[in-house]
Amino acid sequence: MQDWFNDAKLGIFIHWGIYAVHRRGGESWPIVRGDVSYDDYMSQMDGFTASHYDPDGWANLFIKSGAKYAVLTTKHHDGVALWPTRQDGPSIPNQTDIPDLVAGYVDAMRRKGLKVGLYFSHTDWSNLDHMSVITGKSPDELLELRKECVKFVGLWTKHQKDVDLSDSPKHQAAWQRFLDFHRSQLTEILSNYGPIDLIWFDVLLQRAGFDYKTAELCNHIHSISRTTVINSRLDEHGDYETPEQFIPVHPPAGPWELCMTTNNTWSYTGREEKYKTPYEIIVMFCECLGMGGNMLLNVGPDESGDIPAQQVEILETLGAWVSKHEEAVHGTVRGLPHGYAYHSTSLNKVRNTIYLYLAHTPKEATPIKGIKNEIKAITVLGTNTECSYKRIGGAAWIGVPGTLWVDVPKEILDTNVTVLKVELDGPLDLYGGEGVEIEVN
Repeated sequence: MQDWFNDAKLGIFIHWGIYAVHRRGGESWPIVRGDVSYDDYMSQMDGFTASHYDPDGWANLFIKSGAKYAVLTTKHHDGVALWPTRQDGPSIPNQTDIPDLVAGYVDAMRRKGLKVGLYFSHTDWSNLDHMSVITGKSPDELLELRKECVKFVGLWTKHQKDVDLSDSPKHQAAWQRFLDFHRSQLTEILSNYGPIDLIWFDVLLQRAGFDYKTAELCNHIHSISRTTVINSRLDEHGDYETPEQFIPVHPPAGPWELCMTTNNTWSYTGREEKYKTPYEIIVMFCECLGMGGNMLLNVGPDESGDIPAQQVEILETLGAWVSKHEEAVHGTVRGLPHGYAYHSTSLNKVRNTIYLYLAHTPKEATPIKGIKNEIKAITVLGTNTECSYKRIGGAAWIGVPGTLWVDVPKEILDTNVTVLKVELDGPLDLYGGEGVEIEVN
């Protein structure tokens, strides 16, 4: 794990591919859900223009949002590459007059100082060797099925349950060809554009007796770039956890990142309605900060490369909040355990300052329990307004501190989330912890 990842806190996910043309939603999943035939799905290649693709504009927006890294879908499960792959698979630059989209993205992010992440799906529904093993169908049968709307999900689920192919030399050879293809494409994106900061894997679709040899794959990645961070979708060989679309109740044990959409889809459909409000996004971001994690917030450009206006507005509003509360965002660490405050909290790295993210306005004052330190000052971040406070209760004779009650001036509350800065007289000295009981004689 690299220090930059733990300090970054905010990244931008970009789901962009030919699935934006017909705007069905679900990215490439309609192929295997039987919503559309494979051949019809692939016809979207003709409508993907990238005519407004402006990676420098994207980078400027991401920086404005407060993000420190970005992750682009170089290849979704449909197998369509955004770079001119040398392997036998569909590729936008190879099949159209559109240039290498990954190169433009990588160059722009680097110029603007953003860390570069590349998404790569293990699964490839265009690869006949892969699909032959997963479904048990021959390549010729698959080519015929591609003309129809087929629920491949049900097909491979039933076949894998009913049939053991692990002793089939033919299918083992097909799987090895797929692994060679898989490794070759991955080597291309890790080698063609200089050291890649992060690789974001997805959907490790396999069956019993056929595995991805993930330990070897991890070693292969680090043989190309020792500093590349790997997400958790590589069995136990990833560097951090990636909960998707839900915030953990309790923080994962190590580094982690919440993957979250701005609406209810990852990719562009042109009919997104259920957008999260900037307030909701910021509150979720504060929860991530409080548990020591990152947020990877998704945008879905249309087929031309334009990011929808609503998503731009969310990123800009988030960025204004981050700018105002910078010291409570980047470089912070996990805050107080659950139960010590009614709001999410984080700490600075030397642990002598608590940042409390006041997502809801208290009726009178807001309490913080268990702080044994003396308080140097409590201020409203971004305003330098001092807050009055008092301690209530406590049992000094057994070392139990009173509860700290902090008054927050209503007139200086932030439009979204107010942040209190609680400065301590030294590193945090916290009473109690999980399972601690107080004996009262």
